[in-house]
Amino acid sequence: MNSKIMTGFFLVFVGLALSAFSVWKGGLPGEVYWNNGPVYISDQDERGSLDITPDQISSGKQEVKNLVVATKEADVVVEQQGTRFSILTDPVEKSSVTVSSNDGLVTVTAEEKNNWTFGIKNRNKHRIIITVPDKMTFDKLSLSNVNGSLKVKNQHSNVFSLTNVNGAVTVFDSKLEKSGLIDSRNGDVTIRKSTLPKLATVSRQGNVQIDKNYQNVHLNKADFIIRTINGDIALR
Repeated sequence: MNSKIMTGFFLVFVGLALSAFSVWKGGLPGEVYWNNGPVYISDQDERGSLDITPDQISSGKQEVKNLVVATKEADVVVEQQGTRFSILTDPVEKSSVTVSSNDGLVTVTAEEKNNWTFGIKNRNKHRIIITVPDKMTFDKLSLSNVNGSLKVKNQHSNVFSLTNVNGAVTVFDSKLEKSGLIDSRNGDVTIRKSTLPKLATVSRQGNVQIDKNYQNVHLNKADFIIRTINGDIALR
């Protein structure tokens, strides 16, 4: 038999075998990737998380004053709870995250790590979860993303800067003292139960809803600007 035909049959057999393997291990949907043999990770499986908090912060040698996060393919959550500052990434296999700490500035950068996969289904974006101790105030909180959501909960900062290209931006129970910007190209912006300075909203294609508890002023008088191109703005 022609060697090309034999090779084709072999590849089909491998594909069917991997599909059967993935169903046997937990059913679809999921992903099979190669790591010294076929490995299947079900979407329902516990994927685990990795603590990537800088040693200087974990040991208490440095106090966090500024946080800068720049990601391309991740969902980012900054929430206030617990007693220590921590950075977790989940799942470990999917993310490539770099963290640095210097003189109170923590910088987090992340890109999606490409695995060799048999495309049964690509898993969800990885998550970066940043936990901030109670009653902590940032001098500046800056988050930027390309594909994924940004969520800020129970934060206190002098300056906010949240920018997103494709994904929602949500802010809950937070307080901004001085100035800030939320810029979302394709995604909704939702703010709830937060304390903000004088603000202005700009939406090219989207609805704007502002509760009377927020000071909505003209753009040139605003300390806080919320801007979207394709998305709704809701302040409640």
